[in-house]
Amino acid sequence: MPNERANHDDELRDIIDHKLTALIREMEDADWSAKDVACAINDVLKSKWLDRITALQDAREAVPKGFLSDGNEG
Repeated sequence: MPNERANHDDELRDIIDHKLTALIREMEDADWSAKDVACAINDVLKSKWLDRITALQDAREAVPKGFLSDGNEG
């Protein structure tokens, strides 16, 4: 199973790499520098995705194992 996961991750990375390469080339054709495009991609990933994913993961880890909600929290 771990080998299947690695292959799946490699496949996903290849797809993302292909799409990002196409996006960067398209933006370069529109006279944006590859550096500016890469920095903008990084900023968007960090501000809209990575920070949220990290916060959600931290919140999930803060919930005790086996916690069962009765709907009256908070």
